[in-house]
Amino acid sequence: MGSTPFEITREDLLRSKTVSPGWYPVLVKTVVKGEAKTDGSTKWDIKLVIIEGPFKDVPIPHTISEKAPGFGVSFVEATARKKVDPEKGGQFMLENAAGKKIWAYVKNDMYQNRLTNKAADFRPYEEGETQPRM
Repeated sequence: MGSTPFEITREDLLRSKTVSPGWYPVLVKTVVKGEAKTDGSTKWDIKLVIIEGPFKDVPIPHTISEKAPGFGVSFVEATARKKVDPEKGGQFMLENAAGKKIWAYVKNDMYQNRLTNKAADFRPYEEGETQPRM
């Protein structure tokens, strides 16, 4: 029986890199609608990639769930570039965010005894900005 090589890609190496907490310009690479393994509810797995600075190309995963839509508001507002109406809410096609640049606040979180990167907040991105508008 032949052996199979074990591959570690550049992205795999970058995924394990711990990012210092702060605001970073990111590109929304993909938005994939799927089903949660636990209860079958709908979720969107979002792949963000830092596009500038010392952590350039580090991927930052993010998930939005239909069970907690309020946690998706800042992402929707950053990618749609408009506020969600607090009285009416709205319907949004999250998949349309793919390819857009936004600001993401990255923080560190513990997962299975290991430090990970987590996107905690979002703002719209303007070319030439060095920090997001608050």
